[in-house]
Amino acid sequence: MASYIDLFTEFVRLEIEVWNSLDADLQVSAGITLAQFQALSAIRKNAGSARVQDISAELMITVGATSKLVDRLERDGLAVRSANPDDRRSSVINLSASGESALNAADNAAEQHLRTVFGDAISAERAARMINELASLRAHPSAAMIA
Repeated sequence: MASYIDLFTEFVRLEIEVWNSLDADLQVSAGITLAQFQALSAIRKNAGSARVQDISAELMITVGATSKLVDRLERDGLAVRSANPDDRRSSVINLSASGESALNAADNAAEQHLRTVFGDAISAERAARMINELASLRAHPSAAMIA
């Protein structure tokens, strides 16, 4: 009989293996890391303009870690930080032209890489069911213990 610890262990191992392979692929094919890709995607999800807090919430990492990630995006010319017109205490992060270009290249590269990784093992229909199942697990009342 499988235990929930076994389930957890398999989730974590799979996540690490897929993260590492996708990260390596994105660095070669799009010139950005998976962490940068995730952050740029979070900015785009917020209509191309996000606060550090928005990115932090989307990535489920600390505000401090997000701020350092945004610093690196800005240093690498992928994003631009400017004063928040609605709140002087915060700033907004926008995609730069090169960030937009890198994000588009990374979108295509990531989809192709993940299709290769999962495609033979998981049909598109099964993937959709798995996405719904995982979202349901995350939304379950016991998931509040995680946050």
